[in-house]
Amino acid sequence: MINLFESFDTKTKVLYKTFKNVGMDNETIVIEEDGFLPSNVLTPYQFFACNSNHSSDPLFFNQVMIPRYWEIEGSNNSAQVKHMGETKGRIIYKKNFSFRIVERIEWLNKNGKTQVIDYYNKNGLKYAQLLVDDNQRRIIKRWFNDKNQEIITENFITNDIILKWRDKEYIFHSKVQFVIFYLKVANISMDSFLINSLSISCAVLHDLKVEGNDYLFWQEKTGDTIPGNMKLMLSKKMRSCHIIAPSEHEFNHLSELVEEEHKNRILKSGYVYDFVGQNQQSHNVLTLTNSDQIPHLEEMVNSLPQYQFHIVALTEMSQKLMKLNSHENVMLFPNAPKDKILSLYQKCDIYLDINKGNEILDAVKSAFDYQLLVLGYIETLHNENYIATENQFSLEKYAELIETLKELDNNEAMRNSRLRHQLAHAGSIDKVTFIEGFK
Repeated sequence: MINLFESFDTKTKVLYKTFKNVGMDNETIVIEEDGFLPSNVLTPYQFFACNSNHSSDPLFFNQVMIPRYWEIEGSNNSAQVKHMGETKGRIIYKKNFSFRIVERIEWLNKNGKTQVIDYYNKNGLKYAQLLVDDNQRRIIKRWFNDKNQEIITENFITNDIILKWRDKEYIFHSKVQFVIFYLKVANISMDSFLINSLSISCAVLHDLKVEGNDYLFWQEKTGDTIPGNMKLMLSKKMRSCHIIAPSEHEFNHLSELVEEEHKNRILKSGYVYDFVGQNQQSHNVLTLTNSDQIPHLEEMVNSLPQYQFHIVALTEMSQKLMKLNSHENVMLFPNAPKDKILSLYQKCDIYLDINKGNEILDAVKSAFDYQLLVLGYIETLHNENYIATENQFSLEKYAELIETLKELDNNEAMRNSRLRHQLAHAGSIDKVTFIEGFK
């Protein structure tokens, strides 16, 4: 079975890691290159670019090449390229990947609108460039190899893709045609695919025109009717397939919606997580932040003297946060190194996702992996996939969060109950159950 994913988004990463955790070492293909994929993940771009032997460091924000007399101004969240006080470009960092590493640069025109976007990968190479119009609609995207030679050109107006490969030029009139060509020339087995999207990857399976047995791992929410492409996959017009639902609610909903003859093709599954810690029921609370905007933190500190609050940042902290040092139950960690952050995950048993601004170091998922109980404000949630509904609180009613923490004080049964709901919310299952779902 081959994993054929359209993109490597958050949900896809969890599914990919699940296969690794259970020892099902499926070959994985991602159609949309993002520059920071795991080394063993295949993409059409990597295959045609032949960059596998190129290895170097990612691009730090102040290493961006700029014209003479221009300058770069950076913060924890992003950076700008400026000349004479005018912003010429915006540097976007790769989320949850080290510190201030460049993912893309958005170059602005004279009207201050994005005109060109340069994309960089984990080896610091500019691997693609996108041209957009004044309405920010995509026009053309070009991909380059490590010699800066253009190898793929995608025209979003005509939907054509031009490939330059082995001294020949190939023209495809859709991305589906391009992906199928890649599967054939890369000698990818077409017996069985697992997809998690009803878009490009689904269309690829439809157009393969060869028999096979496929799986759709459905990570979305179904409305009042079965999506059209899902109906198509269940019909006799496509290869044989099963639909896998990692959510019990979604499994029940799909089972109700599909026709009786297809009910046995709806399977219940979940995710297998590689937990690295146990909840010790301590009173140590952790929050990672890149800003001083943590609503009602001081009220919590004053109302909950029995808890020890650990506030962590990757850089210097503002005076607003530093003033919290006067509280005996607060410990601040500015410029925290990675080993200190890991030790705090091991020490703490509650994580508060209550800071505004960007998430740092995939903090909520890390807290989940260490089996901290994750509580947060609905308005500031950074990753709701791991925060059970009952552990989400309105910012306006922050007093309810404080009251919950009081109730959790020395109440092991209540904390364990919330932890179980947290696991169920994230679709956690054991290895055997996951593997048996494919037999």
